[in-house]
Amino acid sequence: LASRREDLSKIVVTGAYRRAAAALDEHGFVLLIGEPAAGKTTIASLLAMAALDQWNASTLKLDDPAKVIEHWNPNEPSQFFWVDDAFGISQYESDLVHGWNHRLAQIKAMLKKGAKIVMTSRDYIYNRARKDLKEGAFPLLQESQVVIDVHDLTIEEKRQILYNHLKLGRQPQEFRAEIKPLLEGVAAHPRFIPETARRLGDPVFTKGLYLWSYSVDQFVDKQEQLLQEVLKGLDRDSHAALALIYMRN
Repeated sequence: LASRREDLSKIVVTGAYRRAAAALDEHGFVLLIGEPAAGKTTIASLLAMAALDQWNASTLKLDDPAKVIEHWNPNEPSQFFWVDDAFGISQYESDLVHGWNHRLAQIKAMLKKGAKIVMTSRDYIYNRARKDLKEGAFPLLQESQVVIDVHDLTIEEKRQILYNHLKLGRQPQEFRAEIKPLLEGVAAHPRFIPETARRLGDPVFTKGLYLWSYSVDQFVDKQEQLLQEVLKGLDRDSHAALALIYMRN
């Protein structure tokens, strides 16, 4: 959490966060899904801080179902477990899903004892994982109130996220003044995600960006740097599948 201090200083309390907090309060469990860089980890970070503040919970950030069970203390009801990329980091990892399947009974026991669990997953990975998850053994996964799509933002939330990242980011005053007339179009863009605001607020990502309407629109729409990062995380089979798609136009 300390390492995310800069990001958390720019946080906007969105409807997705409120729904996630309500689910965590009622069920002790929430799964945050969304496309890459949509803000899942940021919301999970804020939930972790709230757990420390509201329940004085000991907070553990883990990456494996076996570790969750290993660190659970049934005599300590206020434990908070945060599992980022629960079913794979950049692509589906069957070992993780099977690990959750083998421990669903213990997960249910943890929740009954008062533990809180937050998981995150990229939407395309979760859609693949659902084919193998024993959702019948863990009915919470079938309830919409605990599976939160963090990409669902209002225009006001998008404006506030964009404002915070530019105001508290590292861009010089000249850049902020020049881009200001274009910001309404950025916030209204259907491809806007919180990562868009983060990158616009950091000179590292805007080198060579012309501050006129077409270039900024392409920056938001194409998200080429983010796409390259996602592609680098895929395995050879996925690269081959993408190559076939592009070859067939």
